[in-house]
Amino acid sequence: MSDFAAALIARDKASALPLLTEDVVLLYSSGTAILGKEAFATTMTASWAVIENYKYATLDQIWLAQSEAVAAVIYSFEWSGTARGAEVKGAGRATRVFRKDGDNGWRIAHEHLSAGQWRP
Repeated sequence: MSDFAAALIARDKASALPLLTEDVVLLYSSGTAILGKEAFATTMTASWAVIENYKYATLDQIWLAQSEAVAAVIYSFEWSGTARGAEVKGAGRATRVFRKDGDNGWRIAHEHLSAGQWRP
């Protein structure tokens, strides 16, 4: 969790991409669906070209399940930055599924971000 967040904040694709499975599926609250590592890299490159002073945090992590091959976590997130001179920000809830990838360790196989809080 923390390695992926750190890579996003640092805008470090070289560190972020190895943390994803080849067939990763990311669903964002904007309605965007990203399928695969290369699509993720393209999306992040475009976003990073627009957003400056990017900040991102994951909060209130609750691990729901973990086995030898898969793990799932829910959490809250928040982000902020500057786009074209204007402050932008967002927050919401997320689910992230990790899959054990042989000798490569744990990788993110799925993430789903949505608006709202997951805790009442």
